[in-house]
Amino acid sequence: MITSLTKRLYLLLAILFFGLSSLFRLPQAPKPPPPGVIMALPDFIDEWYGQEAAVTEKERSVLGSETRFARKQYTNGQGDAIFVSIVLAGEDMSASIHRPERCLPAQGYTVVDQHAVKVTLQGQPLTTMRLHNIRPLFMPDGKPIASSDGKQANEFTLIYYWFVGSTETTADHTARYLMDSRDRLLKGANQPWAYVTVMSRITANMEKFGRTEAQTDAILQKFIQKLVPVIQQPTVKIR
Repeated sequence: MITSLTKRLYLLLAILFFGLSSLFRLPQAPKPPPPGVIMALPDFIDEWYGQEAAVTEKERSVLGSETRFARKQYTNGQGDAIFVSIVLAGEDMSASIHRPERCLPAQGYTVVDQHAVKVTLQGQPLTTMRLHNIRPLFMPDGKPIASSDGKQANEFTLIYYWFVGSTETTADHTARYLMDSRDRLLKGANQPWAYVTVMSRITANMEKFGRTEAQTDAILQKFIQKLVPVIQQPTVKIR
């Protein structure tokens, strides 16, 4: 005789069986779209020649093993130098993708000015974030380096950066986060994100024939105009 307890056990087993078997019939999550950036910087961009730049072990450990890097230092025949870095996030974007403002203090920099700048690309404006940074200079023994007027000598740099998804760009970290949340909720997947950084030193009063802030701005914006068509897929919507 089948007792009520046995019936309940059979019912529970049946529920578990059909519940587990239904997992194999669930639709698979959509395959993530391809990245919107090409993770290979060219050796030449017009008159600029690029050489590989190192990625530190600390960066690799902090950003995660799945994070991919493309990084070069570009120089021209006039002594100018531009550092370019592309960081493509892995699955854990919370670790891989962040604003450069977060890591600049660890390098001794203070951001003294920050605002969005539109760089025109074939009639389309690419919105970038521009950072003006300052860092005091020190001797190897830690003593401050004095300028010609006896005050603390400082290094000034300009950074332009923006985020590139599979189909769109943004210079705003909050906007990028909202786009990512939208894709996860509505599409069940997320587009891979990268961030591009383009940096140069302001060399006026530091080197002979050095560049002023305005001249450095002009050089960087012209470089970005040449760089973007090379590293971004044509399917990416520039905004």
